[in-house]
Amino acid sequence: MIACGNCGQLNDESVRICRYCGTGLAPQSRPTAPPTQQQYTPPKPYMWAESGPIAAPQPASPPAAAPMQQPYAAPPANAAGYRCPRCGAAYLPTVEKKVSSEGWLIFILMLFFCFPLFWIGLLMKQEYRVCPVCHADLG
Repeated sequence: MIACGNCGQLNDESVRICRYCGTGLAPQSRPTAPPTQQQYTPPKPYMWAESGPIAAPQPASPPAAAPMQQPYAAPPANAAGYRCPRCGAAYLPTVEKKVSSEGWLIFILMLFFCFPLFWIGLLMKQEYRVCPVCHADLG
């Protein structure tokens, strides 16, 4: 192994250019002593695993960590105390509409008994709430 004179990374003896920084390697740049061991730093946890345990060991003196970024914007002020029962998100549910079961019944009955007015059943809508994060039906 040949150590790069610019970045210090080890490269194969068969290469002439450092694969890390691109500078030319000289044959006399072989290390006389074994390279020093680099200290392991664990990767940052994923955003969804903030509250869970981190599998990698923590260093003895942790550096000042930047605050984790949230995947969504801050919840609106009128959502005080609301939490989704499925995912725990503090975002207000969105209201969506679909044809109600009574509307489908009217649609089928009008289709057989009064064909020109069968579409009236499709106008009978029902509102239901959906979580914007996990898309759970909240009733």
